[in-house]
Amino acid sequence: MVALPPPAFEARYRTYAFPTGVINGGGKLSFNTDDLAHALVATGRAPGDRSRYGAASAYEWLHRVSLIPAYIRRNYHGRLTRSRLALELDRSELVGVSYALGQAMTAVFCRMELAVSHLLHVDRYFQQYGVQFNGRKRADLFGLSPNGWVVAEAKGRSRTMESELRGKLELQKRSVLTVCGAVPWLALGCVASFPIRDGGMELDAFDPEKAEPDALVIPGGADDAMLAYYLPFVTIIDLGASATDVGQQQLVVGDFGPLGVRVGLLRSIYQRVQRGAQERDMAGFSEDIQVVLREAPLAELGLFPDGTRVDTNWPDAVSVQDWSEDF
Repeated sequence: MVALPPPAFEARYRTYAFPTGVINGGGKLSFNTDDLAHALVATGRAPGDRSRYGAASAYEWLHRVSLIPAYIRRNYHGRLTRSRLALELDRSELVGVSYALGQAMTAVFCRMELAVSHLLHVDRYFQQYGVQFNGRKRADLFGLSPNGWVVAEAKGRSRTMESELRGKLELQKRSVLTVCGAVPWLALGCVASFPIRDGGMELDAFDPEKAEPDALVIPGGADDAMLAYYLPFVTIIDLGASATDVGQQQLVVGDFGPLGVRVGLLRSIYQRVQRGAQERDMAGFSEDIQVVLREAPLAELGLFPDGTRVDTNWPDAVSVQDWSEDF
């Protein structure tokens, strides 16, 4: 479907108060529309439980992923900017775009800088297993890295980050005490913002150490979290038209042709997720997935570290020169 890889975006990031040796100072993220579309699957709040929601969660993802060709552009310098259409949205509409970008860019940052391979939304996990919680002050995302669980609070801002946001974000990202019985290895807050109206996106990430006294305990185990992570991918693939590329029989692929996007997953993981969801065959689920990922030729198949593949075909859309260079 995609002859050449999508052009890369660049976004500058700054980090504050991370533990020594984890990540310090700042730098640039290099990513593309495939990375953004993948992150929008992983961080979506809509669960993949078709017994209760039908295909609604997949349609919800299609709605969010369409924000990329509609509102995202790549300028001459490679920076991620917003389209003219995005800048003409009313405030409430622009807030929605900024929210989705904040979630997606937090996932991209965590995968590329912290090796978090499976980052999902807390709400999706809680809805999947009927977990109840008190209050609204909690982090958005959690996922597994080689060093342990990572908790992240994500924010998106259509302008510059307000001065008091860092304090609010620190409270939310400290709001998780344990994940599946383990203390998080790292908790961070991440803000994607546009300090200059027509300028490029920037990221700020914070990592204060102190935990809240009434912090949330995310129950369950790695098997439950892993199933909740993959269910939306399976739902989306099943909604699309079935497609198999030459030499790619190891993948199950859903094609959304006219929309310029397709989503794939290793066939062995797809089948294991189906067994877990339909037959409640959960014993050793997470370990089964990890074995598959260790043995599969992920790079050769062009897959993300979680065994998925998201291909987008929007080179013309994101390169349209409908933004200003006056910055």
